[in-house]
Amino acid sequence: MLFNHIHHWVMSKNILLVDDDDVHLLWATEILEQEGYATESAKSVSSAMDFLKNNKYDLIITDLVMPGISGIDFIKEVAEKYKGQKAIVMTGHGDVDSFIESVYDIGAMEYIIKPVPRNDFVAMVNKLTGEVPKPNEIST
Repeated sequence: MLFNHIHHWVMSKNILLVDDDDVHLLWATEILEQEGYATESAKSVSSAMDFLKNNKYDLIITDLVMPGISGIDFIKEVAEKYKGQKAIVMTGHGDVDSFIESVYDIGAMEYIIKPVPRNDFVAMVNKLTGEVPKPNEIST
């Protein structure tokens, strides 16, 4: 049993959550930790950039609309400084077309329109981190 716990800890992927909305941060953190991911949360882009200076993340999940620097500018900066960094941009706003145009040249990213069903959220995170669903979640 101890070996399984240690093995799980070694294998967990690190995800940085960036959102100024406490409710959404808590929702995403709880889901991801239940799925075995290690998470860190930043409530601003400047805080997220501080995390990125000192840590490597398998995935960044950021809100699109935040005070100060927007999620688009954040993702552009991340793509420039951290080549190949995978990211999911979440937005509750319907202006998806202009968002897609503005980040079209940035690879390794996806977007989700909030609210998103838990299973869809987990499936996208698993896809981008290379994780496979837990055995009890595999559909037959």
